Amino acid sequence: MEWEDFWRIVERARAEGGADTERVAQVLLRRLRALTPDEIEWFDDLWLQAQDSLYRWSIRDAATLLLGSVDDDDFSAVQDWILSHGMPVVRLVQNDPDSLVELASDRHNARIDWFCGLPLDAHIAATGAPFAIDGPSGPETPVGAPGDLTDETRTRQRFPRLTAYLDRNPWIERPWESGTD
Repeated sequence: MEWEDFWRIVERARAEGGADTERVAQVLLRRLRALTPDEIEWFDDLWLQAQDSLYRWSIRDAATLLLGSVDDDDFSAVQDWILSHGMPVVRLVQNDPDSLVELASDRHNARIDWFCGLPLDAHIAATGAPFAIDGPSGPETPVGAPGDLTDETRTRQRFPRLTAYLDRNPWIERPWESGTD
């Protein structure tokens, strides 16, 4: 499976599921179950590589602004959630983490583990067994350095769109008010 095939599967699932992220996961699982066991394993490897490409402090900082405090488990689900929106969104967020604000209407799905284990479930359905070997392991810590989100001025400079979103939604936690990031 090539990257083009991978993204086609993801983006068609999003197109069919639309704004309903839970439905997108269901569609993706159905599409994975239609693949051969080898294709499912390749898909899983590419999903993990794509997830690793989002494992950056700048993206985790952006997610913290959009969602509130994000721990390691949350961030894994957030990466999957971003991936489920397709390659254009992934590239946009990689190049400009502040653009994560464009997914604000779906923020309620960001922490839900809709996508974790879908390739494994599809592989078990196809073969009756889990993967023979584990996929590649990713980095242990996010790339880059965490920003000091308690510094409101610098945070507003780094993330003008996300902080403007926070200004319009006062119910969302602000790291510079709570003293945690």
